[in-house]
Parts: sequence; structure tokens; C-alpha cells
Amino acid sequence: MKKITLETAELLAEKLRCNELNFSKNEPVSIKTVLRKLNILTIFRPLSENVWGVSLITPDKKHKFILVNSNISIGAQNYTVAHELFHLYFDENPKPHLCGHEHNEPTERSANIFASVFLLPKEGILKNIAKITDTVAKDDTIAIVETTEESVPVKATLDGLLRGLIRDGYP
Repeated sequence: MKKITLETAELLAEKLRCNELNFSKNEPVSIKTVLRKLNILTIFRPLSENVWGVSLITPDKKHKFILVNSNISIGAQNYTVAHELFHLYFDENPKPHLCGHEHNEPTERSANIFASVFLLPKEGILKNIAKITDTVAKDDTIAIVETTEESVPVKATLDGLLRGLIRDGYP
């Protein structure tokens, strides 16, 4: 698979968010809610530091599994789950492999782009972020997203938020 474009990743993320999960294009998502709604067996366990996660899918595509390194930050765990969702739902030829922080293959880079726009969609960043904290410790909330019903803490990496803001042309 060749690397997908940002626009394609946004369309795939919107498809999963809106069609499969019944979320809007811009509301924050809880990764645990996503996993529950998609019925994906997920285990969080300590793994070696160079491994973030792995996903598996049965040949009939009925059963899905994700293993996530619990030694990495909550934001990195969420990113890993979103990365693995790309492999489970959109990878043309998913093969079990260990995913780490560095990805050079086109499919891995595509999964990274997808994870970024799935967790931090353009509309959500530019429209809904009401507060960004000045300093962030490991596993802290980095932003509060205001919806019509509630305030939702965003647990992603600060680096991920900043990359999303830059990607989307935030001044």
C-alpha cells in the first residue's frame, strides 16, 4: 500500500467516526468507548520500550485484537490504538507486526496520519478547543473540548496536539 494523503486519512477517519461509531466529525472520542463500540478485544500490558502495540484480525475479519504497551503515556496509548485501527479497518493487506515509535514504511506512515486525524480532527481542533494548558506532565489533560452537553478532557500528547494545530494551519 502506498502512503495515503492527509485528505484521504481525513475521509477514512470521518467514515469510522461517523458511520461505524456514530460520533460527529469534531467531537472528542474516548478510546475505550471506541474499542467497546467496535468490539475489539484490547489488552494493555507492559512491553519492551521499542514496541508500542500490535493488532491482529481473523481471516474472516470478524474478530479483532489489539495489544498496547502500558508503559507508554496515556496519550501514546491512545495514538497506538488509533494507529492500529487503521491496520484493522483500512490496511489492504494487514499483517501482524510490532509497531514502535519510528515508522518508515508507507503503510505505517499512513497509519500514523490516520491516527493523527482520527484523534485530533481539524474541525475539533479549530472549533472546539477552549483551553490549552501551559505545562503538561505525563498523562495530564492537554486541552478541554467544550461540546453542547459537556466539557471533555483530551488526553493526547502535547506533541500530537501541536502537530495537529500546525497541520491545520492554526495561526
